[in-house]
Amino acid sequence: MTLVLMGTEVFILALLLLGGLMATGIYFAVRSPRSISGSRREFLRGGSVEEGKHAVFFGMQIAIQVFGGDALRSQFAALVAAEDQTDTPEEKRRFTKSVASLLTQNQYAWEYGFWEYYTDAETSIQTFNQWRNELEASMATEPDELGEEIDRLHRFSDEKEYLVVTLIMLIDNRDEPIADDVGDYSFRPTYGQLSAPFRETAEGFDEKRYWEAATFASLLESACELDPRAIERDGIFVFPGTAQDGLSSLDLLGDPDWKYLTDHSFRL
Repeated sequence: MTLVLMGTEVFILALLLLGGLMATGIYFAVRSPRSISGSRREFLRGGSVEEGKHAVFFGMQIAIQVFGGDALRSQFAALVAAEDQTDTPEEKRRFTKSVASLLTQNQYAWEYGFWEYYTDAETSIQTFNQWRNELEASMATEPDELGEEIDRLHRFSDEKEYLVVTLIMLIDNRDEPIADDVGDYSFRPTYGQLSAPFRETAEGFDEKRYWEAATFASLLESACELDPRAIERDGIFVFPGTAQDGLSSLDLLGDPDWKYLTDHSFRL
């Protein structure tokens, strides 16, 4: 009888330990800021892209101190206006490099930053659409939305201290040869191979470095080097949506909708 009771107690204890491990795993899965997969190592070993890993999302947002000037806002507005002329991969690469160059030239003025990276295809596609829809809905871009005065329902001040630049990409990660390359089809690189250097960069940061300015600069550089043929969809957004407007400190720090961004200051 004693042996039976001891066996039962051990069994119950084992169940409790397993339950605790499962609960901990769920907690970290939910709280994790991004999903870092092992796909980079698999690629380096020559393995194929996993099921469900055929799309990668990358999104970056940087708040820049513009010190009340209009020059930088106008430069970004001109770049975004020219985006419709990027029809070929070469034009898309030049456009991405121009945006990244303008951002890095003003790295000294970066105030806050946020980025997300996912390799699960369903999550990547949903996140891209969510970012795009929310950004487009929040920006005044049509003539009847653009006025001489700020919208007092959504803005706290007319001071022009910051602008927020957002870059989003949905990257093709399929294990299939690209369609528009020269040479024999069987010798063409796959979309996954084209995206591998960027994935290696994004997955290579230690967690304590996620929010450092140097990390954002490395991600921008890697995005410039990404073959545009692997970019399924992308977008560049500058907020506020005019060349003459800007955000104040009160607009950023006083609005809880910006907290995810202002929680990560480059000055700390």
